Amino acid sequence: MPDVRATCRTVPGLTRDQLELCYRASDVTAAAIEGLELGVRECQYQFQWHRWNCSSLSTKSRNPHTSNMLKRGYRESAFAYAVAAAGVTHSVARACAQGRLISCGCDPSVNRKGMSKSLRESLEKEKLRFLDAIAESNSVFEEGDSLRKLKAKQASRWKWGGCSHNMAFGVEFSELFLDSREKGSDIQSQINLHNNRAGRRAVSNNMQVRCKCHGMSGSCQLKTCWKSAPDFRVVGRVLKQQYRRAILVDQSNLGNGPPMIVYRKPKKRKHVSNLRPPRRQPRDQQMVPLGTRLGGAPNRKLENALFYYQRSPNFCERDQISDIPGTIGRRCNRTSSGSEGCASMCCGRGYNLIREKRIDRCNCKFHWCCFVECDDCEIEEWISVCN
Repeated sequence: MPDVRATCRTVPGLTRDQLELCYRASDVTAAAIEGLELGVRECQYQFQWHRWNCSSLSTKSRNPHTSNMLKRGYRESAFAYAVAAAGVTHSVARACAQGRLISCGCDPSVNRKGMSKSLRESLEKEKLRFLDAIAESNSVFEEGDSLRKLKAKQASRWKWGGCSHNMAFGVEFSELFLDSREKGSDIQSQINLHNNRAGRRAVSNNMQVRCKCHGMSGSCQLKTCWKSAPDFRVVGRVLKQQYRRAILVDQSNLGNGPPMIVYRKPKKRKHVSNLRPPRRQPRDQQMVPLGTRLGGAPNRKLENALFYYQRSPNFCERDQISDIPGTIGRRCNRTSSGSEGCASMCCGRGYNLIREKRIDRCNCKFHWCCFVECDDCEIEEWISVCN
């Protein structure tokens, strides 16, 4: 127990509930911390050419929630919450399948006799889709062998096996570990909880089926298939798209009921007989309570969307209170007109050209067997750095 407590206390910034959870399941918490670091790295990759590049989330405590940036309601804060929750879910689910955790193992819903009827039906549908894809990929069929016989033959080769990533446990632990930080009923807590859920959905909604062939010379007489969490770069791209479409929450009714979001009604298309293009008109807007259902059914776009409630600053100048490092000294691309261009990155302050020398590997050759030998080459280039 003393070793467990010491391990849990090496991560500053954990709440009381998180510490208690760590004492009960220190191995799972260690995987969750790895997931937080995974989320920060993905955030830095996705925002590497933005004015705010997630560098303020790389704290010595390995806990991005200690950053003051996550105490704000910016669009960037929403992405940070979502990618952190996705990282915890992804890391814990993979650790379960790898046998690193005492509390969980492979996904019990796959390759078990005690499956529910709905789960068996869903797996059967996936199996049929798989067989259809295999049938379409086979360009040459045996003469006289019908498609029905071919499908039956391939169906006998199908087998669920391997060790599927335990996504249910990853989602559950992510909820216990991260959602416990949000105790209040204020707008900030509600939005943080929503963005946490959106991050977890970005992982669970993109699960992949991976298969391995068995047989003589890879003949694929038997396929062993399992469900796997997606590559985290895929999750990062999904959340980056949601970041671009993030929804602003209206604060004008604070204290007078639940927070409202601005929902744009879809515009009805009208058939126009003449060739004259119609003038663009603003869409009708509707104020909708946070967490509501639109049209009598859950709105999937709102469930997966990111919410924020504060307009983002320009991130040009350093602000220690908000953990904004500014863009002084940042590298930029002087030939680009996008966000990575010097005009945008340097906020009109101009830039300097600096000659940089670095050592890089070059002229690599493969030697049998088995190593690669490379030369060390000195590369000199001019880089642009913001004033």
